[in-house]
Amino acid sequence: VDVQALGCDWYVFSGHKLYGPTGIGILCGTDEALAEARPYQGGGEMIETVSMDRITYNEAPHKFEAGTPPILEAIGLGAAIRWFQQFEPSEVHAHEHKLYARAREGLRGINGLTVHGEAPGKGSVLAFSLQGAHPHDLAQILDRYGVAIRAGHHCAQPLMTHLGVSATARASFGIYNTEAEVGIFIDALEKARGMLV
Repeated sequence: VDVQALGCDWYVFSGHKLYGPTGIGILCGTDEALAEARPYQGGGEMIETVSMDRITYNEAPHKFEAGTPPILEAIGLGAAIRWFQQFEPSEVHAHEHKLYARAREGLRGINGLTVHGEAPGKGSVLAFSLQGAHPHDLAQILDRYGVAIRAGHHCAQPLMTHLGVSATARASFGIYNTEAEVGIFIDALEKARGMLV
């Protein structure tokens, strides 16, 4: 991603969204945005000088790095970025979209299933609900078949309120997934429906 070409003040992403470790991410800001932002923690090399009545912070990025940094996570994120760079972004998108389209088509035949969010050009995340079944129950049953999904409000409670649901189930497709796994997901979901509804 060419952040400068985007012209944004801030560009942020979590490391685990790029197949890296949890607990670390990237926060990229313009010089102006970084200069204006105030630290919310204190400690370590983020402070230039301190006295009993005054603190002077270092320049960015140091002023945001309180205490010991997450060293192993940083190494892991660097490795994940280097690994991910071997793929052509358009090929990743095409692969993920193909899996999403296959899953979406397979779900059309499941009675009582609603897919939430079908905007053109959307990513490969499939949020859905099944009438008469709680998403957490779906997730637990799918887990028995070796299928991992996420269930809950996905850190988006206002959206859940807007959709009129308390939670959704979510399947995400990535580089490592195959069409065969999408078939397993659909079969497992049909079996779960038979158990719950």
